[in-house]
Amino acid sequence: MNKKITFVTTFITLLLFSFLSHAEEPNHEKYISSFTSIDEKDCITLDSDDIGSIQECESFGDIGVRVVEGDIHQSIILTRKNREYILNFQSTVGIGFSTLGNIIEWRYERGKSKNIKGIIVRLEVNEDPENLDKITSYLMVSKITPNNICVVGKILPQVKQNELARAMLDSKEKLPCLKSNIKKH
Repeated sequence: MNKKITFVTTFITLLLFSFLSHAEEPNHEKYISSFTSIDEKDCITLDSDDIGSIQECESFGDIGVRVVEGDIHQSIILTRKNREYILNFQSTVGIGFSTLGNIIEWRYERGKSKNIKGIIVRLEVNEDPENLDKITSYLMVSKITPNNICVVGKILPQVKQNELARAMLDSKEKLPCLKSNIKKH
């Protein structure tokens, strides 16, 4: 009889251990990410000439995405409810030539993709006109609120650059829009 009890106890213990080791830990992140492409091959060209182009890329929810290129600078225009929000990255990172990465990271409340906090996009910038190979790879952080969309941060290359950009959007702090650093004559 003791062998039966020992066997049953061992079996139940192993079964319970197996179940617990395969159970997923709850994810306590309040905000999560989804990604959409802004690669030229995945977008539709709306206008193009010798100076630049405008491409329409995949939307996220009710927010449309356009990639604009002009004078060897790239940026993004987000659209919502017939309103355009020009992110004009050049005005916040400087006048160097720039190219966008291939994806937009959308941060939003877990389970509520309509509650978008903002976007993160990579921007490669040449800040040295004497050395075109010298590139700085920023992460541009833009907030999305019901009344405004604007650039709120630029994260310099560093360890955990992506995590810092996400933490900026996920914070409870009110993020002010970055002011243009282009001097007006």
